[in-house]
Amino acid sequence: MAEAQTPEEEKEKGKQMIAYLLLGFCSFLIAYALRVKRTFFYRVALASLSLLNELISEEDEDSKIDGIQKRTNALLFALLKLIVLLALAFLIGSSPIFVYVQGNAQEFSTFSFGSFYSILSISIGASIPFLIPLTSTSEYSELSQLLHRLFLDNYNIADKLFSWERKRMAKKGLSRNVQFVIVTGLARAGTTSLMLNLSKIDQFSSLSYANMPLLTAPNLWRKIYTPKSKKLKERSHQDGILIGLESKEALEEYFFKMKTKDAFIQDNFLVQHVVSDEVYEAYLDYQSIVKNDNEKIYLAKNNNFILRYKSMRQRNSQFLVLLLFRDPLSHAASLLDKHRYYVKSQQEDPFVLEYMNWLGHHEFGNNQKAFSFSEDDALSGLDKNSINYWLASWINYYTQALKMQDEQTLFLNYKTYCNSPNEVLQLVLNKVHLDLQLPKMEPYRNTRKADVQASENLMKEAEKLYVKLCALSDVQLKHTH
Repeated sequence: MAEAQTPEEEKEKGKQMIAYLLLGFCSFLIAYALRVKRTFFYRVALASLSLLNELISEEDEDSKIDGIQKRTNALLFALLKLIVLLALAFLIGSSPIFVYVQGNAQEFSTFSFGSFYSILSISIGASIPFLIPLTSTSEYSELSQLLHRLFLDNYNIADKLFSWERKRMAKKGLSRNVQFVIVTGLARAGTTSLMLNLSKIDQFSSLSYANMPLLTAPNLWRKIYTPKSKKLKERSHQDGILIGLESKEALEEYFFKMKTKDAFIQDNFLVQHVVSDEVYEAYLDYQSIVKNDNEKIYLAKNNNFILRYKSMRQRNSQFLVLLLFRDPLSHAASLLDKHRYYVKSQQEDPFVLEYMNWLGHHEFGNNQKAFSFSEDDALSGLDKNSINYWLASWINYYTQALKMQDEQTLFLNYKTYCNSPNEVLQLVLNKVHLDLQLPKMEPYRNTRKADVQASENLMKEAEKLYVKLCALSDVQLKHTH
């Protein structure tokens, strides 16, 4: 039979119980405050990597020193704010203990911080805030957003990772291949559908969502991260195309952004640029890194490829370009619809805008940029919420596209692709000399009608251009067969 406790012992036990509860409560307050203000930790991480990015820059010393100073100041300011946060969180969170001690004339030694029950109370209290689910308007988690910002915002670090992958490529015996396939066209022309169908063929290799955010070091990232989820969902375009983490996507544009430091991206326009010998050779190496297999053929979707087509073709006559086009009015209507959708989406979730900017996706949304092929700005003064802007964009793009005519550039009519997908895919396989049996694909009937009214002059110009594109496509199809 247990001995009865004396009043003093019971009183002491009560004090200890209160102490444990207070320790748990105070640790909860501190952890909760730090979790609520977690962005302070993110800012230190971002500022640290930004400073490292500047330190390894190959710019001239004057510019580099100025950049280092700015980023050092930003890091010190972020650290100072974090230290103040930690101090405030500790002081405010610990205040209940000090109030209790003063109010009860207790000695501070009552709180035996090193005892098992004290440690247990602190652990439980500090863990509870992290069990409370976070609410977010973004489909990307905070950790995912942080990782994207850390790696995609720092071109010098991305380039260093790419250099490391190139060295590994050489050791592994991977070689450059001048034969590759680019699917391109103005956005909403069916490029994603064609690229996804081609990527199902084992001989092709492409970048996928699983390569994000280490786009310049895909093999290194593959060792760190292997997607387990096979779940598919409709992509943000809301066009019925289902995607998953292993789905192929237009991600290679980040390579050109990194290598040119965004030189071809202006405030309102995307301009043509010359690919240097150095960047061209690096691009072939990048393809080899992505493929990781000398027997594979590199495949990419890149709607900005028209900006560098001329200089790329001057260096290489063998790569294949698949350029899709669509009837102008329905194409322009689709662009307008998606522009309005992304303007709203990016306002509701700013990370969507960041994401699209990283990947060079300026097709629509709050940072939409027109293609500029001459000093003549045919889109000046047109409202982006008007069908006329998008129809003029269509004319601007495909007028330039017609200058890309050569043996290795196939102009593919979206209507033909929808009606005869197997025929189009077989045509591509013939061009790259692959003798394969394709699975039977069902035709797609696009019944949507463009219920919009456009400028009569623009429509006449667009229709003339569309007739030329159709005639060219028909000739190429017959000639290739």
